Amino acid sequence: MPTKKYRVAVVGGAGTWGRFYLRAYANHPDCEIIALVDRARDRRDAFADRYGVETVFDTVDELFAVEVPDIVSIILPVGHNPETVITCAEAGVKAVSCEKPIAVELSQADEMVRICRERGTAFGCGTGYWDAPYLLETADWIRAGNIGQLTGAAIPGGLPTEVSGGGCVQLTMTRLLTGMEVEWAEGWALPPQAGWMPPVEFEAVETDSPAYGRLGLSGGIVCEIVKPQTEQKGFCPASVTGENGRVWITSPKPIFVQGQGAASAPVHPEFLDSPRKDGFTSAIERLMRAVDTGEDALCSGHDYRQALEIAIALKQSAHHGHQRISLPLEDRSLKIYPHPYRLKGGDVAGWESIGYTGPPSVA
Repeated sequence: MPTKKYRVAVVGGAGTWGRFYLRAYANHPDCEIIALVDRARDRRDAFADRYGVETVFDTVDELFAVEVPDIVSIILPVGHNPETVITCAEAGVKAVSCEKPIAVELSQADEMVRICRERGTAFGCGTGYWDAPYLLETADWIRAGNIGQLTGAAIPGGLPTEVSGGGCVQLTMTRLLTGMEVEWAEGWALPPQAGWMPPVEFEAVETDSPAYGRLGLSGGIVCEIVKPQTEQKGFCPASVTGENGRVWITSPKPIFVQGQGAASAPVHPEFLDSPRKDGFTSAIERLMRAVDTGEDALCSGHDYRQALEIAIALKQSAHHGHQRISLPLEDRSLKIYPHPYRLKGGDVAGWESIGYTGPPSVA
C-alpha cells in the first residue's frame, strides 16, 4: 500500500479550534498524522484514540527529537505562537501554520516571518481567506476588472469586538480584495467588552477593543471602517467599490453589482454555483500546496503580521487624538494584548471566560 504524501503533526489538537484541524487532516486522503502534541494529556489521548494517532507528545521539542514532519499546524494560545513557529522553522519543517492573532508584539511577528523565510519554511496563519464564502474567487473576479478601477473600500460592520483578535480577519480580507497595502490609519477605539479587559498592568492603548476609523490604501483609495453598532442585523466584513460596480462580502454568498446609478444591476458569477470545500480542508491544503511549490502559503504569516500592524496603528491613532499614523510603524515594540482566552488558552484563563461551558470533548 502506498504511503501518505504528507506527514503531519498537530500541536494543540485537543483544543476547541485544534480539533477541527485534527479532523481535517485525519479525513484527508493525502495526509498521515504522525503525532498529536498537547499538554492536556487526558483530552489529547482521547482525541488521538478517536483519530488513530499513535504517537503523542507534550512539546514540539520532544517531537523533533524523534522526527521532523513535513507540516505542523499550531493551534495554541497567542502567547505561544512566536516560539513554536520559530522552533518549527529552525527544525526544518517545510510548512507551518498558527492561529490568530499572529502575536502580541509586532517585533515577534516580524521575527516569525523573517525566520520562516530564511529557513525556507512556508508560513500560514489563520483561516481568513476561507471565513467568508467564495472570497478567493471574488478577489480574482475583482482583479479581472469586473467592477473597473477601485475607488473605495469599507468594513461596513466595523471591528465590533476586537481590533486585533477578531478584526485581523476583516483587515486581511480587505487587503486581499483590494490587492493593496495600508499606508496610513486614523482610528477611534471603544471600551473593551465585558471580559475582554486583560490585567490592569496593560495600558488601554495595548488592550484589544472594538475600533473604527479610516485606512489609506496604496492604490490611492480609502477604506472606511464604520463605527460598530450595539445591535447588528446581519454582518458584512468587507466591501469594495469600483468605477463600474460594487461587491459586498456576505453569507451565504457575496453580492455583486455592476454598473452605476439607474443602470446598475446585480450579477451572478458562475463560480457561485460551484460547491464549497470545508474551510479547514482548504486551510490545510494551502500548506500541502506550499510544500509542493516551495512558495509561501496562502493566507500567510505575512498577511496576519500586516493585520496586526494595522490594528496597532488604529489603536495608536485613537490614543494620540486620532492623528494619522503612517505605516510601516517605526516602533516594532508596539503591541496589543488580546482577550485572556486568546492569550493564555481555556485551561489557564478559564473556558467560561469566553462563553464556553468547558473544554471540548471528542464527541
